[in-house]
Amino acid sequence: MTPTAFLAYCAAVTLAAATPGPAMFAVITNGVSRGFLRAFMAGVGVAAGDAVLVTLALLGLVALAQTFEWIFLLLKYAGAAYLIFLGVRMWRASATQSNEQGTGQAKLSRSFLLGASIALGNPKAILFHASIMPLILDLDTMTFFDGLLVVATVISVNIVTMGVYAALAGRASGWFRTPRRMRLMNRFAGSAMIGTGALIAAR
Repeated sequence: MTPTAFLAYCAAVTLAAATPGPAMFAVITNGVSRGFLRAFMAGVGVAAGDAVLVTLALLGLVALAQTFEWIFLLLKYAGAAYLIFLGVRMWRASATQSNEQGTGQAKLSRSFLLGASIALGNPKAILFHASIMPLILDLDTMTFFDGLLVVATVISVNIVTMGVYAALAGRASGWFRTPRRMRLMNRFAGSAMIGTGALIAAR
């Protein structure tokens, strides 16, 4: 893999990761309502899920993934249902309730699984990886190390991109301190989560 091809692939993956979509909205709404750490863990989950998809594309298992598309659909609807559940709970939350910025292992795990299910539940993503790779990379001459580098690039780009969104959303959450602002945040974050869940389910 030449340096030029690698940089071109990095640019394509970065652009795809930064483009607004369900993963970005899920990270932002988690950041606004639950703080940076929960949002960052959701972003790590997105990166892990995308790494699985790009690995399948590298191994030429796109057809196999399409055969078992019901697994991806199950993950998609599970992630969508969880987002809608969180949105409804945010709508019903008290204006004096805390932002649930606890860092318990269970809460962080749920954030991670939410991000992973959103990434894995998007079967179009594996088609993106499978279609963009042959255009930029010479798959016939790729080595095992090249494949690891591609997967590492996808993980790194997703973590950095989603980390930026998580940091911005986490900083914005500090503004919501008064009961009135807390109520506004609950309504905004709840609506965004419900909308994102509906968008994921409809795709």
